[in-house]
Amino acid sequence: MKSIQFILLIFILILSGCGKKYTVNNDIEEVSSVMDAKDDILSMFHKAGLEDYSETFQSMIKPSIRLITERESEKKIAIGQTKLGGQPDLPANIEWPYWEEYPMSFIAQINLQEMPNIQIDKDNLPTKGIIYFFYTSYPEAMYEEGSFDNNPKTSKVLFYDGEINNLIRTQPPKKLLKELQFFSASVTPRLEWSVPESDSFEVYKMLGLSWGDENYDKYWEVFKEEFSKKYIEGYTSEFHVGMNRLYG
Repeated sequence: MKSIQFILLIFILILSGCGKKYTVNNDIEEVSSVMDAKDDILSMFHKAGLEDYSETFQSMIKPSIRLITERESEKKIAIGQTKLGGQPDLPANIEWPYWEEYPMSFIAQINLQEMPNIQIDKDNLPTKGIIYFFYTSYPEAMYEEGSFDNNPKTSKVLFYDGEINNLIRTQPPKKLLKELQFFSASVTPRLEWSVPESDSFEVYKMLGLSWGDENYDKYWEVFKEEFSKKYIEGYTSEFHVGMNRLYG
């Protein structure tokens, strides 16, 4: 339960499409090399024998910000700095979020000024401010409360765009169990391409591939393996390796 990576998929955000230019650290660069990478990924997809799905799949190839984490003492993480776990740095007027009687676990805060700035097509993504993520991680809430499943209110996303010096490192409610308070970790962002996971909605519903199908096996065992080896730094073929990212 101390691992925070298993739960961070709640803040995977969705980009749409692939545009003509992107910005990294606010410097605009031509995207020709990025588009070449997309063409290379499509070529892998075709070589795996999945060319019949190409028209639908190409919109699923998206840039993302990989969040490389390293466990770190909160004393070494500045107020307002991007981090996973620990205690959130909140303005005084924001109350700790609850679902029903359960105080939520703090998952992460992302300072957007520390992130590479990706602007895609007509998207107008914010480049400053802090996004906070909370989740109801009580097992008794998950498994005993009938209103928990598919309920968006079991998680909470907050946004703050004020001054950093107005933030306070906030203690969780006393009611929040220690095992539901996660270790703090510093974050290093890195731009990285992403494609849908084998067991994702996109693969099942949009591509129409499912477990046991020949083409599903081609996606998972051939294409996804080749893509990951080339485009995911530190990739391992082991199952359930924690990987945190924004967008993609």
